[in-house]
Amino acid sequence: RSTALWGCALLLGILRSLRILFQLRRKLSQHKCSTSPQRQQKLRAQVRAEVLSILMDTADLCNAIHWLPPGFLWAGRFPPWLVGLLGTISSLIGIYQASRGANSEAA
Repeated sequence: RSTALWGCALLLGILRSLRILFQLRRKLSQHKCSTSPQRQQKLRAQVRAEVLSILMDTADLCNAIHWLPPGFLWAGRFPPWLVGLLGTISSLIGIYQASRGANSEAA
């Protein structure tokens, strides 16, 4: 049950990030000329952060589905190297995001 709930939480996180991403892109296209370059740079950084969040949650969702009981989508069908690769990708993105957050707070 916990793996299924983890998968549901990841799916909701992906949907939330997609919604935010579309809103940010709309802001960027609507206010391209009227906003300052600093504001545009900040919006672009937020877009990058949401894209990375989507990639991280997608890698985790693939792993969560893999660990569900056999018969559900691709549960149990990934080779060990792919499970490890997805976990590594997710972890590296998380480390990158954490380091970027610490750098932005220090600035």
